[in-house]
Amino acid sequence: MARLVNAHQDAHWENRRTYRDPRDTVARAFAVPKIDWICDALDIGRDASVLDVGAGNGMFTWWWRDRGARVRGVELSQKMIERSPCRQLLVRGSAYELPFDDGSFDVVFEANLLHHLEQPADALREMARVSRGAVAVCEPNRNHVPMAMFGAMSSVCRGLLAYSRHTLISLAAEADLAVVGATAHGYVYENRSPKLSLPVARRLERVSPGGAYVVLACRSAASNHDGDTHDA
Repeated sequence: MARLVNAHQDAHWENRRTYRDPRDTVARAFAVPKIDWICDALDIGRDASVLDVGAGNGMFTWWWRDRGARVRGVELSQKMIERSPCRQLLVRGSAYELPFDDGSFDVVFEANLLHHLEQPADALREMARVSRGAVAVCEPNRNHVPMAMFGAMSSVCRGLLAYSRHTLISLAAEADLAVVGATAHGYVYENRSPKLSLPVARRLERVSPGGAYVVLACRSAASNHDGDTHDA
């Protein structure tokens, strides 16, 4: 699979100045429905221990904590950690070498990270290592036309053009993860949607397939018993 990864990723995250506050209304509309879907698909309780890999400025970390999870995060960029309202929950580290013991968390989660990596399957294997079985991912959907247009225009995010439901299921298999749920979800864009767009975006989510993000719920092969993949 062509990775389409830009060589200047690290400099971009250190120098970028504008990010949506994870606590605002649009951030909630973006993150919470995806977290709810993952928890339903994997039967994750509200007090579960969660690791947010590539936590960024806390877009998902904040809402995992709000749900009641005992959450930690790993982020490579010190500038992103400093921007996060959850910075006390974050440690600096690489997705390829997570600084936790085997089986440390009930669920290990990432969002918008894999398409920036040259070895995404290696990161998924590392996520599985520190999980007690449950692994969840959320990545842009190249089959969603506005998202594909954004990827084509963005040198740093161009890697998303390689990502679809099929791509993520293949990566999960490469990492020895069994997919128990997969869905295209959402018409709210993480940093781009204005608040005025929320009523329309929520309506589109209810009536239209082909959302902007693909969400996968997985279990490590050792912990999965049915192995069936279903759409939500």
